[in-house]
Amino acid sequence: MTATDLPILGAKLLITTPFRDERGVFEVSWEQVDLSSIGISFAPVSACHSYNLKAGTLRGMHFQTSPHGQTKLAACVHGAAWDVVLDLRPDSPTYQRWHGENLEAGTGRAVLIPAGCAHGFVTLQDDTTIAYLIAGEFNPAAAGVARWNDPAFGIKWPVLEPILSERDRLAPDFVPHFPHFIA
Repeated sequence: MTATDLPILGAKLLITTPFRDERGVFEVSWEQVDLSSIGISFAPVSACHSYNLKAGTLRGMHFQTSPHGQTKLAACVHGAAWDVVLDLRPDSPTYQRWHGENLEAGTGRAVLIPAGCAHGFVTLQDDTTIAYLIAGEFNPAAAGVARWNDPAFGIKWPVLEPILSERDRLAPDFVPHFPHFIA
């Protein structure tokens, strides 16, 4: 496993080498000993899958406010997606910056999203599934959403008219240091 620092403080692109043969692909998506050997401390408490029927489905930008932040490891296990990390930590040198990575099933690529950052993705193919390992308990009262197309962030999504949930479509404008956005 290799880890490459992304332009968001603490965010990393993790790459493993999948095993391929005539049957298909076997991929190890997380090994605690491998992460520890490259200096990453990550102890997931839950695992989730996001099943998406149509290309152009956008989920995000979701986060949990402090002190309930969650670190996530996101990988595409079927299809393809463009995955985005948005730094909402006011004390971070990369505050309000974003970074996107292409994730495709079977490539061994995953994104580590630090606590305090919002996360989202848009599917690039029909029937795309994103798998998450999550460190930190889910707290509904701490759950927040930043608007996917808020000009305060300027995220350059590869789709112009995504398929959105009502929650994501109605997300508020960004207000610095407003408690809803303090991650």
